[in-house]
Amino acid sequence: MSTRRQFLQGCSALSLAVSAGGGRRGLARGTCPVKAMLHDESGFYPLWPEVGTMEQPRVARGGRVYGIHVPGLHVMRPIHPNGSAVIIAAGGGYGHIAVGHEALPAARWLVSLGVTVAILLYRLPGEGWAEGMGAPLADARQALHLLRSGQVGGSGNVRRVGFMGFSAGGHLLGLTALQDHDAPPVLLMLLYPVVSVAPPFTGSRTSRVCLGDNPTVERAVRWSLPSHVRDDAPPLFMAHALDDPIVSPEQGTWLLQAYQRHGRPCEDHRFATGGHGFGLGRRNGSTGQWPILAEFWMRRQGFL
Repeated sequence: MSTRRQFLQGCSALSLAVSAGGGRRGLARGTCPVKAMLHDESGFYPLWPEVGTMEQPRVARGGRVYGIHVPGLHVMRPIHPNGSAVIIAAGGGYGHIAVGHEALPAARWLVSLGVTVAILLYRLPGEGWAEGMGAPLADARQALHLLRSGQVGGSGNVRRVGFMGFSAGGHLLGLTALQDHDAPPVLLMLLYPVVSVAPPFTGSRTSRVCLGDNPTVERAVRWSLPSHVRDDAPPLFMAHALDDPIVSPEQGTWLLQAYQRHGRPCEDHRFATGGHGFGLGRRNGSTGQWPILAEFWMRRQGFL
């Protein structure tokens, strides 16, 4: 247990190093792990190969990625793969993707467990895509299809595919998982997810992106997770902080209740402090427990 905690602390330190410009914990000053990942074309798989341009996305401070012209998957493989894979979607209110703070540390942790990881770079609705919110949703669905069908390099031996989403990324992957009636992921892990864009949660940036300038009840229902839960919804793991100022933990309660109504398994963890965007967990807080709890949960699901 202590070794696992030390490793998770090291993963969290990666996100600190990214935020500091790479000048801590063994990273050379001035380097950025997110930029290194984006420039490693050997691990990148475009979702829509017919797209002609290969223009690189932009990286802001803290490893926040935006300017997604070519959506795709950045794949990280373990030395000894166990047949499971996880697609990770970081958050950012659909205005950027928090790869450095959320996706990369979580990917390192999952790879240490033998899981193949695919970090999803999805299109951001505000960057001129005619489909609006339909663009990232199509990207997430295509990512699941490509990984499961073996069309992503090294995924031919993947037998189980799960989702992990943070904040708005949790909203995106939650919608994808719950709306896919044919081949949903085998499990769903959501960290401080945006669950609903309906009242009283219409003040978030995610809600404004989903509802636009003409919000209606129908649109709110369409873009909220609880209305899509059904009798075969994938097992769900959630974690929130009670002092989250951006996404109320009450949203998670709505999703938990929908799961309970349909008799589906759901494990929900609430931590007293941690705020929003705690990634793998705050170093000096209780949120650092969630990856350990999630590992036990994945083992009970037969995923590890």
